[in-house]
Amino acid sequence: MNIQNINRLNNEYRAYIYEAESHRITRAGVASREEGLSYQRAAQICGQLASMTTGSEAQYWVDNQSRCEAKMRQIWAELNPREPVKETPAAKPAARPAAKKTDVPQETVDHWYKPDPGYGFDQVSGMEEVKHLLSDCVRDIRMDALNEYMGVPTVQSFFFYGPPGCGKTFIIKAFAHELMQQGYKFMSLSSADIHSKFSGEADKIVERAFKEAVDTALVGGGAGLAQPGAITRAHRGILFMDEVDGVCQNRNLPNLSDFNMQLTTTFLTAYNDLERANKERKSVIFIGATNYPANVDAAMLDRVELVQIPLPDDEVRRRAFEDKLGCVTQLEDGFRWSDMAEATEGYNQRDINRIVTKLKKLIRTSVADGCADGQMAVERLKSGDFRTTRQLFDQALASYTPTPKDDIERQLNEFEKQMNAL
Repeated sequence: MNIQNINRLNNEYRAYIYEAESHRITRAGVASREEGLSYQRAAQICGQLASMTTGSEAQYWVDNQSRCEAKMRQIWAELNPREPVKETPAAKPAARPAAKKTDVPQETVDHWYKPDPGYGFDQVSGMEEVKHLLSDCVRDIRMDALNEYMGVPTVQSFFFYGPPGCGKTFIIKAFAHELMQQGYKFMSLSSADIHSKFSGEADKIVERAFKEAVDTALVGGGAGLAQPGAITRAHRGILFMDEVDGVCQNRNLPNLSDFNMQLTTTFLTAYNDLERANKERKSVIFIGATNYPANVDAAMLDRVELVQIPLPDDEVRRRAFEDKLGCVTQLEDGFRWSDMAEATEGYNQRDINRIVTKLKKLIRTSVADGCADGQMAVERLKSGDFRTTRQLFDQALASYTPTPKDDIERQLNEFEKQMNAL
């Protein structure tokens, strides 16, 4: 039992409950989607806490989850009142027409299309095996006609997983850049985008996202593409979904709500439709990412190529420090970028960025001492008159506490063992 994680989730749960109550008060007692979304997130946290605890404490969180879900149903009923069916003595009650689904607004769909990230694999430090795998995929695409003639599939689905801050999104965007050079359109959503609407509307967003990706590949659709009357050709598409564990949850997880069970089913059905479309040569590459692969449904994991992104190794950390600081300052004699890398073993990219920021602030204070203006301080840095010392780096390092990673690394190691045992 990880007490630190339980306390963190407990605080998040209370924050969502307070947020829900605040929405109700702000709207003078009128229900809102924002209130329902807060209860929805609180219910998800209750499910996690129930699975992390035992006995009466676990039952407490199961009961809280039920209460939150009851609140969600109540709010949904208030937001979508059903008109009573009029009856006459001589006739049977009129059949209620099926509820009409409200489509996702076009402006929301347009927002899913992203511009070229502007960098490729050459800007990604380390991850040589991953870059080789993805580069092979890009090379296969260039040989599309040959692959089609030989019956070799050219479209693949990838699932990136690893600790937070290890560079998953960074390399995925580099992959997207390489594919966009081959005519691909890039769509990107996160779990937050999908859950930005209340309850059942998340299903509609998932369905529309997959359908949009297929339609784009079929007719060159999407934001700002073919004009009416123009000759179109099939475009290829990339559909990237971040935090997949929030929208395709493992159906074997204890205390999984009916809402999340249904959302997982919707996700898998939509993905199957995409795979069928790909067999008809509509090229869509699906990319998912998560920090918690064990929380993703096994049926999804079976359909994709798993790509592990580890924490940055020594060389990646060394290059990160040199790239971010080498253009600003020189190091004192005997102090090397590799020393910074060695001192930050187990740190992720986010940790490194924050240490660099702290170190830059210390450098700024130190180099400005005795300078009449900023330009004089800049010249001191450029000339090497001022050099960053090991002492300054140690000071920056001591002022920063990296986020705990033992628990998530343990979970990832267990996941790897399970995958290898299959």
